[in-house]
Amino acid sequence: MYSNLIREGNVTLEYYIEGSGQNTLVCFHGHGRKVEDFLFLAKKDRKLILIVLPHHGKSQFPIERIENQPLKIEEFNSIFTKVLEKEAINHFHFIGFSQGGRFVLSLLPLYENRLKSVQVISPDGMDPMSFYNRTSRMRLARLLFQKWEGSPKSFIRIAKFAFRLGLIRPKVFAFIELFAGNKEQFQRASRTWRGFRNIKPDFPAITASLNSNKIYFKVIMGKYDQVIRTQQAVLFLNEIGFPEALIEIECGHDFFKEGNLFRLNQAIKI
Repeated sequence: MYSNLIREGNVTLEYYIEGSGQNTLVCFHGHGRKVEDFLFLAKKDRKLILIVLPHHGKSQFPIERIENQPLKIEEFNSIFTKVLEKEAINHFHFIGFSQGGRFVLSLLPLYENRLKSVQVISPDGMDPMSFYNRTSRMRLARLLFQKWEGSPKSFIRIAKFAFRLGLIRPKVFAFIELFAGNKEQFQRASRTWRGFRNIKPDFPAITASLNSNKIYFKVIMGKYDQVIRTQQAVLFLNEIGFPEALIEIECGHDFFKEGNLFRLNQAIKI
């Protein structure tokens, strides 16, 4: 496996290549995760293009732009297109997990004629009115998180209070503790939450793309996932008119845990 960097303006995108087969899989990892999560998909006939999300690895998005010029899908696509051109990729499979799934769903209508399949695993972005997504569009909330970047413990105390009041589910609180456990992790969580707020899947465009191109499309959810719940996927799939696209497997949000990889591998069809 080796990596390349693509730069456009003040944005840098890192990606890895694994294999050289004719069947190309373009994969987007989840928040705080690494591209190695998708190496279980490697086979002799496959070429994996593993995209590193901004604020991870060597993929860079200017911190000073987060508040007033957050990343938009059009800007991200202009640099993503260069990856496809450099690697001479025409048709491909799209796979994304969690935060990476939000990017995949947002890019889907732009590549409707080139997609062999789209398979997203517990993707973010299915519920634009969730507390997580809605508050990212509130300036005051963003300013608070920017302030807490210097003192994550203050945020954990507030989250713990909300948890005791029953405003935050146990698994979500555990997720918060994980990413607010140290300053670097919390900064990345805050910067992606604030900086990706304009990356939003276009539901009508997704419906039109799937209907006109007959793309194999699945949303894979964990039965016990409390970070992104199956009910969110049900509502999303009903809204876009593809309720049959749901696959539920026996796990939580820990899809890449050794004991769950077999189930995930069985669910993904290439």
